[in-house]
Amino acid sequence: MSKKITNLAGFTPQGALGQMFARARALNELNQQLSAHLPEAFKSLSLCTIDNNTATFVTHNQALAFRVQKQPDVLLNALKQVALHTKIEKVIVKIDLHEY
Repeated sequence: MSKKITNLAGFTPQGALGQMFARARALNELNQQLSAHLPEAFKSLSLCTIDNNTATFVTHNQALAFRVQKQPDVLLNALKQVALHTKIEKVIVKIDLHEY
């Protein structure tokens, strides 16, 4: 019996699930582009959403989250260098202490 191999790279479901996949792909691409514009100390940040002119990042490092709160312009400038269609005015950093 032969098994059929399915390539999910082009998977495009319809409806809300499809929108979620599209948004996740867009955020992954933005994270890759941002990585080139961030200083080494900020590389562990991950952009998780953009909503209402606010970019939300997540990190596992509490010290980095504190540093970003004191230096938000570093992230704002990096976001401006990446061709975004929205104007980001505020950054939020959330700390994820769970290990997967």
